[in-house]
Amino acid sequence: MGYYGLPNNWVVQPAIDLELKQYTLLAYLQRIRKRFAENKLYPYLEDVRSHLDDLILLRGKKDMLSRGLARELRGFDPATGRAIHERPMEDVLLGVVDAVIDLAVPDLERVLNEGVDLRSDIAGFIRFEPVGVQPILANEGWLFLRTGREARVYGYALNVLREAEEQNQYRSIVTRYVTTYPLSLTNTFEHIRSDLIGRFRELPTPAVFLFETDLGIPHIETFMPLAKQRIYEYLVGRA
Repeated sequence: MGYYGLPNNWVVQPAIDLELKQYTLLAYLQRIRKRFAENKLYPYLEDVRSHLDDLILLRGKKDMLSRGLARELRGFDPATGRAIHERPMEDVLLGVVDAVIDLAVPDLERVLNEGVDLRSDIAGFIRFEPVGVQPILANEGWLFLRTGREARVYGYALNVLREAEEQNQYRSIVTRYVTTYPLSLTNTFEHIRSDLIGRFRELPTPAVFLFETDLGIPHIETFMPLAKQRIYEYLVGRA
């Protein structure tokens, strides 16, 4: 079950009842919209996307299942000669599943688009720039996330994962919180960079990137995920 009371198999469990599914979906979407109203994007945005993808996949599988159901032969249509079959109980239940999917997909798409638009709006208020001299390879280093008069520092690394069978490569950004620095006229981002180089000598010439915003956005649910997405796009684009 997700954090918001919507299990992955909510369409068919605990009972296939259209009215119950309507209430379940409505309550879920209300909770998601409340998080968006608080400018909280993650993991809520991806949760909506996941449920939408699951329903679209279920729709395709359900169609194949419906075609494969055994139906009792009642006779033949005298006008067309086509066979006429009974509609088994399973087929009736699949009809309810159909109705739930037809109801849920547009609503989930609407809320997903709202979240995507919100993400785009917030990202427009986040400034991104390198700090100091950058190394040729920037696959690891530091991220500064500034809100107000302090900057949180995260170490980051661009990992490359490889599938053994297909030899496909996947990249991901891994971060770890290090510390928080107060900012002042003397304690600048360049000063923080120098201090980190002195403390962590394994990175003598680190890549350092600054993200800053004056918006009042949640750090964990919004600021950090958007920073990770932006730095990932930047690094992969350089590769």
